[in-house]
Amino acid sequence: MAGQGAWRREVDALPQNMTPDAAREFLADGTRPAIIATIRADGRPHAVPVWFALDGDDLLINISENSVKGRDLMRDPRVAVVVDDEAPPYAFVMVEGVAEMSKDPGAVHEGSLRIGRRYLGDDGAEQFVRYATGPGNVLVRIRPTRMVAQDNIAG
Repeated sequence: MAGQGAWRREVDALPQNMTPDAAREFLADGTRPAIIATIRADGRPHAVPVWFALDGDDLLINISENSVKGRDLMRDPRVAVVVDDEAPPYAFVMVEGVAEMSKDPGAVHEGSLRIGRRYLGDDGAEQFVRYATGPGNVLVRIRPTRMVAQDNIAG
């Protein structure tokens, strides 16, 4: 039938939902930052880039408990995180979840080491750990409650 090839190409070019495994791979790949969105006390959103690492399905970030996002998460642990690929054909993973903050020195050190290794490699990780384990810094574990992940957005 005429035109079936064109239809097939159009369907193949549509955005594709990622499988959970593909989304996990996407999140673990490379050194893309995440954008974390929290809820300010007056209800306004607060969104900033952060470094992160995966621990199973959980996302780990290191923040100051006195930062805007730290104060937001202490008051309301709901959070959204977006990681995107800015190169064609574009992709993204959006995770909604609940944040748990830990001041435990061992957890903060281990989580910060994972994050540092991801972005700076083994050689630079310890320098990041020294920064990330300073006074007032906490490890945030984001436990996903919902995820949207698409690939080939502009294929």
